[in-house]
Amino acid sequence: MTHWRGIWAVFAGGLVAGAYMTKVPPALPQLRAALDLSLVEATFIVTTFNVLGMIVGIFAGMLGDRYGRKRFALAGLALMAAGGVLGALVDAFVPLLLSRFIEGVGFILFAVPAPALMSAMSADARERAKALSLWSAYMPTGGTLALLAAPLFIAAASWRALWLALAAAAVIAAVAVARAVPSMPTARVSSLRLLVESLAQPGNVAMALLFACYVAQWTSIMVWLPTFLAEHGASTAAASAATALMVLVNAPGNLAGGGLLARGVPRGALVIGASAIAALCEIGMLSPMLPGAARYALVLVFSACAGVIPASIFAGLPVHARSPQHIATGNGMVLQFSNLGQFFGPLAIAWIASRYGGWEATLWAMLAFALGGGACGIALGWIEKRRR
Repeated sequence: MTHWRGIWAVFAGGLVAGAYMTKVPPALPQLRAALDLSLVEATFIVTTFNVLGMIVGIFAGMLGDRYGRKRFALAGLALMAAGGVLGALVDAFVPLLLSRFIEGVGFILFAVPAPALMSAMSADARERAKALSLWSAYMPTGGTLALLAAPLFIAAASWRALWLALAAAAVIAAVAVARAVPSMPTARVSSLRLLVESLAQPGNVAMALLFACYVAQWTSIMVWLPTFLAEHGASTAAASAATALMVLVNAPGNLAGGGLLARGVPRGALVIGASAIAALCEIGMLSPMLPGAARYALVLVFSACAGVIPASIFAGLPVHARSPQHIATGNGMVLQFSNLGQFFGPLAIAWIASRYGGWEATLWAMLAFALGGGACGIALGWIEKRRR
């Protein structure tokens, strides 16, 4: 029997994690003014969240498999809460940077074992696909909630109130996970063997590279869309709402990806198609020839259609894991590369835009990421065809 109460508790923690990822962009104008941050410093406030994940994601997954996934998930939520409280109390760039690093540690400790927890609480492959499709929507759903709440908290008090509210939400989610998720046996495979055997799976490698290419595109647009809109005359509330809608439409794409996979659409074909649509949308959204409304509409189409990619990856973790004991390690590998994309993608886009004359100059970099995603889709199709 599928333990849906526990699955929903883990998803609730995922909503908090997603909110932590997106809480900074709508607060950036106020943060930059209050702390006198440059564009690059502001980017580091966003991307430092991903530093630990891009360095040790696979090791976090390995240790979670070996020593207890639930224990790691609870520690992650606790660290997110602690980092949020610290961030709300600081008045300078470096301490705020440190608080985001602590939040990032918490995020990786929670997000790496979460899909394996959901998989273990599912009764069969069909239920597992439903649970992992739900998990793939954690970031856009939680991120949208944060983006919608941000203007309210900022207008009523300041960005500090938003930080404290999300810290409280992390504590509540930790209580829910502690009470609803059953204790599970740890892996009997040695840590080194979990690591080596997960790295040896070509499907894991292809999915990790794919996630890096995907998030480099999606996160760059999400992070800099409020700034772009503000530069074109939008208010903080309007820019936040527009960014929230961009994040929100990604969730139906996540769920649609799970449905298409369940109906037999090959994973590789789904990824290739989404990458092609992403490239076409990027050509339009970064073209000064189109009116602003059309460019924003293409942002929404991009986010919705590209949403099938994370669903394809999370649903592929049990498929490409050597055994159920290897799932969190494989997910750690995928999230490690995801964090690399989230860290370097927005930084690269900001550097190109500031050095070469504006956001339109970033098109070649965005297309390179889309091309990389399509190549990973081809590789996944070939790998899975050989497995069959």
